[in-house]
Amino acid sequence: MIKNIVFDIGNVLLKFTPVEFLKSKYKDDKLVEALYENVFKSNEWVELDRGTITEEEATCRFCKRDPHNAKYIREVMETWNEMHVPVEGTSELMKELREKGYKIYLLSNYHLKAFKLISDKYDFIRDVDGGIISSKVKLLKPELEIYKALTNSCGIKPEESIFIDDREENVEAAIKLGFNGIVFKDAYELKGKFDELGIAI
Repeated sequence: MIKNIVFDIGNVLLKFTPVEFLKSKYKDDKLVEALYENVFKSNEWVELDRGTITEEEATCRFCKRDPHNAKYIREVMETWNEMHVPVEGTSELMKELREKGYKIYLLSNYHLKAFKLISDKYDFIRDVDGGIISSKVKLLKPELEIYKALTNSCGIKPEESIFIDDREENVEAAIKLGFNGIVFKDAYELKGKFDELGIAI
């Protein structure tokens, strides 16, 4: 029997679209590509998710690697959270699930400072029964240890839980530990998956 619904955040609850964000700020395609590769595709971005580096340290490294674009790098690091707007329909599904009596949890790779910002901004990020954020535990999906941290800290059983993530490898890791898993496409399809699992909302 399903009792718990576990949500990823990026591209499930909140949009994470760095290329579109950069294109909205800068009209120079070469600059957009340079910023995307240097910042969002970097090892430092992963370290920020893992919580082993601060945003200030990461920004310094980005600027050192590409000093010509240092001004734009700082702009990006100061404003990139602007892209975090709700994914259409998902937070509404969360609310309906809570009203039906399901427990709601978060499991996400997320920067420490960024998570604080979205928690302050959005009620539905705060209105959960618990969760694990990567930067707080120094673990990353799809490492199995982060899923175990969730079950241990929140006292939930994988077989009674559904894990929802936009990345297939993250869902596959959860399934290995006994979770039911759904690869997220959009809220409409997610509702259909819930129906298939006997969760009527």
